[in-house]
Amino acid sequence: MADFAQGWLYEAGIGESRALRLENGELIQIRVERADGSARAGAVVDTKFTQQWVAGRSGIVTLTDGQEALLQPLPRGLTEGSMVRVEIVRAAIVERGGQAKRAKARPADMDSPLSDGPDLLAEIEASGLPVKQVYAHEADHFAQHGWHEAIEQAETGRIDFEGGSLLVSLTPAMTLIDVDGPLASFELAKRAAKEVALAMVRLDISGNIGVDFPTLQAKAERAAVTAIFDDYMTANCERTAINGFGFMQIVSRKVRPSVLEIVQANRSVNAALKLLRQAERDRGTGAMQLVAHPAVANQMSASLLDELAKRTGRSISVESRGEMSIDGAMIG
Repeated sequence: MADFAQGWLYEAGIGESRALRLENGELIQIRVERADGSARAGAVVDTKFTQQWVAGRSGIVTLTDGQEALLQPLPRGLTEGSMVRVEIVRAAIVERGGQAKRAKARPADMDSPLSDGPDLLAEIEASGLPVKQVYAHEADHFAQHGWHEAIEQAETGRIDFEGGSLLVSLTPAMTLIDVDGPLASFELAKRAAKEVALAMVRLDISGNIGVDFPTLQAKAERAAVTAIFDDYMTANCERTAINGFGFMQIVSRKVRPSVLEIVQANRSVNAALKLLRQAERDRGTGAMQLVAHPAVANQMSASLLDELAKRTGRSISVESRGEMSIDGAMIG
């Protein structure tokens, strides 16, 4: 892999697909797509109009599998119970604790072909960058390029850099990024501006974002900090100036959950998929036993275990141990 330094690495894992983008051999961005059946952005589906939201302007539609989406605008004359073809413009987002924001949809022409929308592999192939698929029987190329460190940042929301740290918090309204550290305010803000831009791209953060920089009294200092952010921001977004309280707002088009929103939605699901990845890469032979906290063991569906058995050629069993931590699963 030493000769692959530019483009996407792609891994079709059990229960989720993963991608990692490199520039000059350095990790720039990661992506995760869970196999949870959620409608993807770009999907064109037939739905039933089930509820008015704002009369004549927006409402709720239900997909054939029971998922709901917010439809806006409403086609003229649409009545509750009618079938309507829609395009999903933003996938659903599951917030920490399991509460879900419905997907967003817009009307589609009835002649538009039905589609599941592009999956993760199709999206990265459409980027025009080289794509190299990697497999469990190979060396762990993801780990070699910083995958686990980036995932830890997404799970904890904490991103350390020389002289300070970012704390990324998910709220229903926006993603908030707090800057903290012992340096003088201007120096800390300058360093943080670079790290905020890089982190937004690295962890696929989009939508409405607020950044709380240290308070900077001088307008020239605030302008210098925003210039640094602009220099390092490679995603398409708009921002405000930093106000006198150190706050800057960033807005970009949101079509899917960020990596943080995916991995923080459910700790037990996250731990189960991590264990499956570890198990698929295990070099042992014979029967395999997965030992995990009950909440993690409960996420090991028959289909996931069957896929693990198929890929490894080994029989699989799961043991639940209440004394284990959620993140303490192991292979026995």
